[in-house]
Amino acid sequence: MKISVQPEGREGVYLPDRESLKAWIVDKGFEYIHSYIDGGPFVIGADHDPASVLDDIDSGERLAILTGDAARGNLGHALAIIRNNKLEMYDVGTVTLDDLDVEEAP
Repeated sequence: MKISVQPEGREGVYLPDRESLKAWIVDKGFEYIHSYIDGGPFVIGADHDPASVLDDIDSGERLAILTGDAARGNLGHALAIIRNNKLEMYDVGTVTLDDLDVEEAP
């Protein structure tokens, strides 16, 4: 199972296809998924039921999958979702190029 993505332009940042991302998350069998939400000068952490993360993916305005240094710069959280102009960072484990089906940008 791979996530279909297109390069975003920055090193280690990819724009995922929503459906393949959701299928990849379901395939992982997470009991819960940890997240951080940007709160300005601090971040707020929480654990989520995977079904709620799938809903967040559907309602996200922008999505990104982060690998390598990009993920490390995101507190180790490889999924970034922008909703309501706020960054939400989800810990879906380490994502590598082996997890991605990288397509050329249209």
